Amino acid sequence: MIAMPHLKNALIVATISAVVSLAHAEEKHKFGKAAMTGEQTYKAVCVTCHGEGLAGAPKAGNRRAWAPLIAEGYNDLVGSALTGVRMMPPKGGAPELYDIEVARAVVYMVSLAGGQFPEPTEANLKAARLDGEKRHAARLKTAAASRR
Repeated sequence: MIAMPHLKNALIVATISAVVSLAHAEEKHKFGKAAMTGEQTYKAVCVTCHGEGLAGAPKAGNRRAWAPLIAEGYNDLVGSALTGVRMMPPKGGAPELYDIEVARAVVYMVSLAGGQFPEPTEANLKAARLDGEKRHAARLKTAAASRR
């Protein structure tokens, strides 16, 4: 058999590439981009308001400001971040974010404030979104009633 080291190296590179692609496949979503971590999402989007506490947003790392929000729980906080609450638009005004990126950013900010939420999973993310949609609908109903 003729030795062909360049083909062997190409096969190794192709195999490694395939393994890496498979490893990242679950992180790819409908737009084909890998989902950001909580810290990356925070730095790309959330820091705009939560970095300095703009528009009443709790400042990242401020334990006192975050304590009552953390006490409300994962579903409420993640659900509110997904659907919008008070001055914060849905997904912090970045509709291109995946739900999991928003949830990871919430978990990251909670950790900065000394809290601990579970990492987002398909199940707890779905529950949080449903909770957020119910709360959002209730807020809209209350706002409409107050205008009558």
